Amino acid sequence: MTLVPPPGLLAAALLFWGWRTGLWPLVPPMALVLELAPRVGWRWALEDRELARVIDLSTLLWVGALILLFTRYLNQPPLATHLYTLASWFPLLLFLPLAIQRYSAVGAFRVGHLFYSLRRSGSALAWQPLRLDAPYFVATLLAASVAASPDFLPGAGLLLLWALLATRPRRYRWFLTATLALAAGLAAFPLSLGLYRLQISLEDQFVEWFEDWFMEVDPYRSYTALGEIGELKQSGRVVLRLRPTSDDPGPWLLRDASYNSYFDGAWQARGVHFDRLASRGDGREWTLGAAPAGVSRHLAITLELRRGAGMLPLSAGAWRLEQLPVGELQLSNLGALKASDGPGLVDYRVTSAPAATRDAPPGELDLALPRREQATLERLATELGLIGSSPPVVAAKVKAFLLGQFRYSLELPASAAGMTALETFLLQARAGHCEYFASAAVLLLRAADVPARYATGFAVAEYSPLEDAYVARRRHAHAWALVWLDGRWRDFDATPPDWTGFEEARTPWWQRVGDLWAWLSHRFSRWRWRETTATESDNGWLWGLAGWLTTVLLWRLLRRRVRPVPAGSVLAVTVGPGAESPFYQVIADLSAQAGARPSGETLEAWLCRIGAWNAPGLADMARWHQRWRFDPAGLVEEERQRLVETVAAWRRQNSASGQR
Repeated sequence: MTLVPPPGLLAAALLFWGWRTGLWPLVPPMALVLELAPRVGWRWALEDRELARVIDLSTLLWVGALILLFTRYLNQPPLATHLYTLASWFPLLLFLPLAIQRYSAVGAFRVGHLFYSLRRSGSALAWQPLRLDAPYFVATLLAASVAASPDFLPGAGLLLLWALLATRPRRYRWFLTATLALAAGLAAFPLSLGLYRLQISLEDQFVEWFEDWFMEVDPYRSYTALGEIGELKQSGRVVLRLRPTSDDPGPWLLRDASYNSYFDGAWQARGVHFDRLASRGDGREWTLGAAPAGVSRHLAITLELRRGAGMLPLSAGAWRLEQLPVGELQLSNLGALKASDGPGLVDYRVTSAPAATRDAPPGELDLALPRREQATLERLATELGLIGSSPPVVAAKVKAFLLGQFRYSLELPASAAGMTALETFLLQARAGHCEYFASAAVLLLRAADVPARYATGFAVAEYSPLEDAYVARRRHAHAWALVWLDGRWRDFDATPPDWTGFEEARTPWWQRVGDLWAWLSHRFSRWRWRETTATESDNGWLWGLAGWLTTVLLWRLLRRRVRPVPAGSVLAVTVGPGAESPFYQVIADLSAQAGARPSGETLEAWLCRIGAWNAPGLADMARWHQRWRFDPAGLVEEERQRLVETVAAWRRQNSASGQR
């Protein structure tokens, strides 16, 4: 039975979809085309191959939508929004074949149209009619569910109730059907809220996985969440591990890139170039600059390199790396370090000193202001008394302004009318996340003629007793400013220090389980890449695990004692039914003449293939033989006797024929 939606249901579903996704201007013409079909007296007389071409054209539309999605939206955050864009296009992409079906004389496609391999097939499946009305209704509801809000259930419930009432068996009263449907909807409401929260969580996990495998730190461009609306979310996945010396209390800012040009919420690295570094010693030691005077600090950083390449986060003043087994290391003039041709996991040592620098001196771009915000920034610089002050005084006033009059928030408001997102942050909202604070700090410093750059990386302050190391999670990703003071670049973090508390308050209850899994995965990665990262002591846990497993296996083997068979006991031998059938002698004779029956070939097929099936009496003997073996009732004594006599007669005749 094919479900045909009642008149008006598809139009209502399209209205619901348009309201949920904001595509409502497309709904009236689409609904009008679909709902007028039953009232129009003409139809297209399309042949089978023309219907197949309609499906081909729809496939091209799907391919084009995928290409558009991945070429236009892939590198534009937020990633989750763009990944769900395709799902919201389902009613558009399926509209053409449904409209053709409704206005065609045939009134349906067939299953063979969907699969090229079945188009010329004569099978019943290939010619089974296929109407797209009900699938289109379901696809429209799925597209409407893409919008992340918990009010989807009431609208979808009403539409489903309409469909059920229209297609219910007439022996059921509509009032009973409506009451049961309403009860089911009320019972499903708490479940829908749980599914909504699960959807949000799975979205975060999927985006995290997607970014892990397809998105990398870009040393040339950094997109921010300035101007986005809603709540900024980051996952708790551990991305690096840090082990300092005992005299280094932290916390640490590990920078992986810096940028010098701002436009419309995005920072870019203009005029950047990378220089290839030469390794020293055993090929795992790298020098980023001349050895500075003074006391150096040491850090051990463990980081996964996807496909053996990636940006290496470093502390300020880093000038030497050790135990870094990569084939190529490149340093940019903005201090970004890019590794390639390395293992999947690196555990390198960083030596840093306050006087060391790996960044080029400031240039014109480090003082440039964006045109759209220039007037606002210059006015604020004047009001704060930054103009004419020394660089240290300017830096102190900017930090006091941002820390004293602004607060940290993960809620992203909409930009005020006539203002950019950054202007809204500085003049009205006065609340935002680290990207707002870092961007504002850099541009206010520049407005006072103090060179500054925008830096991204991780703020590391969380200690993990499980791993006996400090860890950086994705939610610890941070942005701050670099300011040129006293002839060198210095970290300048103007984000309120309580921002880590906001992040920790969002920690889900299952993070401990995730941390345990992350630690086990990390240990496996260390073992996998032990030739490049591990020391002799790193294999101790592996030998301990092997010893424990060996002990468990021996215990399980030894506790299963071999039981001796008592003297005089007789082992039972099970004989299957029909084992004494005399037809086995016929099979043996035929095998000697025509070759043994292959495994997997039935007895009847074998007898037909060798030409014995039509011999007098042979078909009856084979049937009696099979009944004796497989029929639960077996053969009665009279039939067994007839089989014995027939086999004996056949063998005498076959023997006589062989002698002649």
